[in-house]
Amino acid sequence: MGKWMNGYLEKLAANRRQNTDAGGAQRIELQHQLGKLTARERIEYLADQGTFEEMGSLVREFRFGLQGEAKPSPSDGVIMGSAQVHGRPVMVYSLDFTVMSGSIGDQGIWKIAELIEMAGKQQMPVIGMFDSAGSRIGFKNGFVGLSGMGRLLRNYCLYSGVIPQIALVLGPCTGPMAQVPVLADFLVINEKTGFLWWGGDIASDDVGSAEFHMEQSGQCDLMADSDEQAIDMVKQLLLFMPRNCWEKPAAAESTDDPARKEEALLDIMPNDPKFTYDIHEIIDLIVDNGEFFELKEDFAPNLVTGFARFDGMVTGIAASNPDELSGIMEPDASDKYDRFIMFLDAFNIPLLTLSDTPAYPPGDKWERRGVIRHGAKNLHGYSHLTNPKVTIVLRRSYGGSNIVMGCSKMGPDFIYGWPTAEFAPTGPESIVQAVFHKELEKARQDDNYDEVYNFFLDILKEHFSVMTMGKIFTSYYTVHEVIDPRETRSRIIKALRACIDKSEKMPEKRRFIKPA
Repeated sequence: MGKWMNGYLEKLAANRRQNTDAGGAQRIELQHQLGKLTARERIEYLADQGTFEEMGSLVREFRFGLQGEAKPSPSDGVIMGSAQVHGRPVMVYSLDFTVMSGSIGDQGIWKIAELIEMAGKQQMPVIGMFDSAGSRIGFKNGFVGLSGMGRLLRNYCLYSGVIPQIALVLGPCTGPMAQVPVLADFLVINEKTGFLWWGGDIASDDVGSAEFHMEQSGQCDLMADSDEQAIDMVKQLLLFMPRNCWEKPAAAESTDDPARKEEALLDIMPNDPKFTYDIHEIIDLIVDNGEFFELKEDFAPNLVTGFARFDGMVTGIAASNPDELSGIMEPDASDKYDRFIMFLDAFNIPLLTLSDTPAYPPGDKWERRGVIRHGAKNLHGYSHLTNPKVTIVLRRSYGGSNIVMGCSKMGPDFIYGWPTAEFAPTGPESIVQAVFHKELEKARQDDNYDEVYNFFLDILKEHFSVMTMGKIFTSYYTVHEVIDPRETRSRIIKALRACIDKSEKMPEKRRFIKPA
């Protein structure tokens, strides 16, 4: 090697030492005292050993501080590059809180924007880890410009649905940067250290926390109690999705009998429909090895969403949960449902719908919250799905929610019903009150109200039963077959196998326009 090269290699080695030192030993120690990993430690924990290849390590803040002195800014506070997770390629970036509190600078924002574009063009997932005080300010040239931010946000939007996008908020994430993790397909927040906030006054102690964004804003998909657990969740999440929209998720070898029957399914649903049950009990019995990866668990729990496998095949599950608000499809549940099924369709993941819902709730409260437009959004979304779709109607399938939950003629590939299924324009109880109000008033006067009410109710329930409606195959709401509940798992697996090579096309258009 020529001596002339020594000087360049020394400069390169010095640059790498500076990057490894990050914001200095004290800042690194403080990060650990706060219960957080450093930016590099997070990437090392995520990536398969020895697979991370850094990019943009030479980048530095090119402006000067208020007093004119240069501020140390290794990698401009953004560690990024390519890696492998489970042997599959990904792009990853991590904001370094030890460097100027992770504040984003002009060069750092452009680094991330370029990485998103590279991930999109190379068609691989992108994972971002956020731990940042926001935009960098206090320099002679002003705060970080919006040019790079605009490029970053646009790239996230352009490659949405092309590559899976996952974000982790592991520290503060405020101001304009708060938009970025919400644009990702899935957001994981460390409940001990994560804080996501656009700006303005903070009115309560929980604002911006993981619990706030899980239970109230609905922007959090998964909560973790440490950086390690958050990253483990991302690793597991990646197993359910393909590399890009042109591929299908990889099937796994199953150790669970695809023909397994579950006697316990016969004992979950109560005899009296006034009583509820937890849909998780059914899900756990039908999926491979009882393993269900739930999303947005505490947001609109009346609708359950998540990933599972059936004979090794990745499947997204959207299920009514009668144990919460009777399983109604109110606005939050509609939003949760819409975003989930759009992701499944974008990445060729089958949808299994488990329906037991009394429909959209009526009344002034819900009308003011826009229940109609939210329901219309679900109708629009489901109508455009081209991925495999299997529906199981368990019990109630009433009103408009019957249609959006993959029933009727909305295009499910296979629709099965338990013999307990009921199809009705609204709950039979409401119909009895509306149609037979004179008879009920007389019965009240004659002191035999319950007897008369139950008489009419039993007649209607018999009429609306799938065991009656199933005799008319094309005119009313119907199913392809009524099944023994114990056969639920095997029927789902056979239906998914039948749809493996499915090809469904939408009418040619530039794009669809979803209701507000």
